[in-house]
Amino acid sequence: MNIRKGVSPLIAVVLLIVFTVAVSTMIMSWMNTYTKDTTTSASANTDTVIECSRQTVNIPTTSGVTHTIDNVTVNVENNGQANTTLKKVIAYDSTGLACIISSTEFELEVGDLKNYGPINCTDITTGWDNTCIASVRVTTTCGGIYDEWLNPTACS
Repeated sequence: MNIRKGVSPLIAVVLLIVFTVAVSTMIMSWMNTYTKDTTTSASANTDTVIECSRQTVNIPTTSGVTHTIDNVTVNVENNGQANTTLKKVIAYDSTGLACIISSTEFELEVGDLKNYGPINCTDITTGWDNTCIASVRVTTTCGGIYDEWLNPTACS
């Protein structure tokens, strides 16, 4: 009596081929989705970087910051090639305390000059030294696009 147990070699080969095709189909499907998602993400990031590279903000050297004993006024201009969204305008006193002049996002079109203030920083920041503003910083929604005005006369 000859009893054979197991799978014939022909059926084994067919099963191996079917298994290989099924696994490779799943891998190719995953790779296709992954590649599309990665390409879309990279394309969106590239568009953002290109748009941000066209943006520039500036606090004019001569008329950018006006300071009285009570108030601070900051002028910001967009001298870039694209509209930009200002994020914050912050003044710093001689001791390093910050006074947020504006934290409302505002779109500044090409060539526009926006006036922020006057703001009384002694009402906003406890301990604010209103005798001297050491610097003013303007930030935008594009990382790395900002301008900083440094007081040309040293704060004593």
